[in-house]
Amino acid sequence: MVKKKNLKQWIWLGVSTLILGLIIYNLRHNPEWAHFDWGRLWASLVSARPGLLLLALVGVYGTYVFRALRWQFLMHPIKKGSLWVLIVGQLLGFSSIYLVGRPGEFVRPAYIARKESLPITSMVAVWLMERILDTICLVVLFTLVLYFAPVEMSAAGERVLSVMHEAGNAMLAITVVMVAGLVLYRLKTQTLMDWVARKVRFLPQKVQQHVNHFLHSFAEGLQVVRSMPDFAGSVVLSVVLWCTNATVFWLTLKSLGGALGSFVWLGAALVLFCASLGLVVQFPGIGGGYQVGIVLALTEIFGVGADVSTGAAILLWLMMSVPVLAVSLGLLVHEGLSFKRLEAITEEEEMEQSAAVKDAD
Repeated sequence: MVKKKNLKQWIWLGVSTLILGLIIYNLRHNPEWAHFDWGRLWASLVSARPGLLLLALVGVYGTYVFRALRWQFLMHPIKKGSLWVLIVGQLLGFSSIYLVGRPGEFVRPAYIARKESLPITSMVAVWLMERILDTICLVVLFTLVLYFAPVEMSAAGERVLSVMHEAGNAMLAITVVMVAGLVLYRLKTQTLMDWVARKVRFLPQKVQQHVNHFLHSFAEGLQVVRSMPDFAGSVVLSVVLWCTNATVFWLTLKSLGGALGSFVWLGAALVLFCASLGLVVQFPGIGGGYQVGIVLALTEIFGVGADVSTGAAILLWLMMSVPVLAVSLGLLVHEGLSFKRLEAITEEEEMEQSAAVKDAD
């Protein structure tokens, strides 16, 4: 099992490296990069306004409180979770992502399940629901940005924006269908599960088991839809969370002054969207696609110099990762844990989940 897991990680790392390499290759052949100035990059970083960065730091920590509160609403139909456990779980989980990449995603549900004495499947279901809410909020935010376009775009940015307008319409339509599908699945869970079970009978038995187990877990996570106060609370917190994320980007970009000193909030929201797309390509400890997404947004859409854009990407990455990692190290000492132990807990919970799939057969 360990070898299979390692193989998947190496495959994912190889694919991510290829994608990131192609992006960087195209960037490097952009005429803008011929005038890259390392001195201006350094000057933009050291001259950042500390007052705005302090406000952004408050926003960064606030997002983890909002995430914990949202998780509390999502798991309320199952159990009223401890807010402290949920906050710690968010911090440790995202720290694991920063350190080990996407495999760290499973730390949050595994840690919370262990602390709250709940089956891992129920917390994975909550995690899935959280991801869906995040995706919907990002798409809606992106669509709003497209219809209320940021000012002072480059000519190339206007062309890119016109193409993105068409993509935004399609994404908004997909989001509406996704929400309708979630509600329908929650209302007709058993009927739809029986229908899917009939359609996947041609697959191997083991695959069928995993499909059925996933559908059961997903249905459990959608229990929040049954309670309108819990559902409304999770939606409101999702909106607050992503508005706060955009505000953190806005404050950090404005702190650099110069070409970014007059950056508008909607522009920062668009940069956040591009950075979030870049998260698909994530390298342990150094990020990767996240920073590239920021650089692409600033250079290609807003016409900001490559050196200033690179400085902004570095500063945003530091603002989003270092404060969380610093607090997480203290929490690990307090909890008597280590990141290796967190990984072990995750693997133990994964094994329990696999055992549950076999027992359910």
